[in-house]
Amino acid sequence: MVTIRSVSVFILVLLAVSSLLLVANGEDKTIKVKKVKGKKVCTQGWECVWWSEYCCNQTISDYFQVYQFEQLFAKRNTPIAHAVGFWDYQSFITAAALFEPLGFGTTGGKLMGQKEMAAFLGHVASKTSCGYGVATGGPLAWGLCYNREMSPMQSYCDETWKYKYPCSPGAEYYGRGALPIYWYAFIVYFKALISK
Repeated sequence: MVTIRSVSVFILVLLAVSSLLLVANGEDKTIKVKKVKGKKVCTQGWECVWWSEYCCNQTISDYFQVYQFEQLFAKRNTPIAHAVGFWDYQSFITAAALFEPLGFGTTGGKLMGQKEMAAFLGHVASKTSCGYGVATGGPLAWGLCYNREMSPMQSYCDETWKYKYPCSPGAEYYGRGALPIYWYAFIVYFKALISK
């Protein structure tokens, strides 16, 4: 026998699945606008999910497309790259979407957003490149070759900080990701992140 409760549960599950499909396909780009304390704020589906004044602007995927990512990082999946298959456009856009409501790539109009992306991606490419000045396609074409520091010269575990910030026994400390943070600088960033 079908009950009202079972129908309600079915409808909720159906709505949840359809919402997930929209998010997964990235098709929900409807801009929703409201006023909060006299200020216009917006949200844009999965890509600019929080209500923010910056979400009223274009998002990164509006002006930075897959083909541009592929052109910029054309050599990232070649056999000599160390992080084959690790970096891709959708992962970048998904990660960037977390910071768009805070103004990353969404401040000052399209040109300013493009300049910010150019600076960010240029830095990322230079820090993760396995190319060199005369490499085929130039050194930045080989950006996103690495996703961690290769052959670190030291362990980045300093005796000076051993009482305040001890290193975990058996752990390896080296630069990771597109913007590696070295030594104890991560502590400042960690404290800033957890204080919010």
